Amino acid sequence: MFRGKWKFLLGIILLVMIVIAVYVFFLYQQGGTEYYNPPVKKIDDPKMQILSDMTVLSQTVEAYYAKNMRYPDKLEQLKPEFIDKIPLETGTEKSFIYESDGLDCYRITVSQPSRYGFKELFIENGKIIQK
Repeated sequence: MFRGKWKFLLGIILLVMIVIAVYVFFLYQQGGTEYYNPPVKKIDDPKMQILSDMTVLSQTVEAYYAKNMRYPDKLEQLKPEFIDKIPLETGTEKSFIYESDGLDCYRITVSQPSRYGFKELFIENGKIIQK
């Protein structure tokens, strides 16, 4: 009788461990890049919108780097895996200026920083520079 209780208890423990393992595997599968959706939020203030769009692009470039161990040569390489649509500069509808050496650094900038009230405005390796 005592032995039957132990078998039952071990069976329950084994079942719980299997359920936990399946759940952890499911969560692991959900962590892929195909589930990454960068935030898309339109803001009324052009200055804030341009900073938001540049930040999203920077995060997307960093996600590309994390997967490929190099920066993209051009922003179009981010589509569609990392971002659905590359944002354009607010007001001008021009493409952001993107430069990279592929391995160590990248820079995202606007064509006319003065349009947004800055002398300089760019993101270099994830750091926003606004003067």
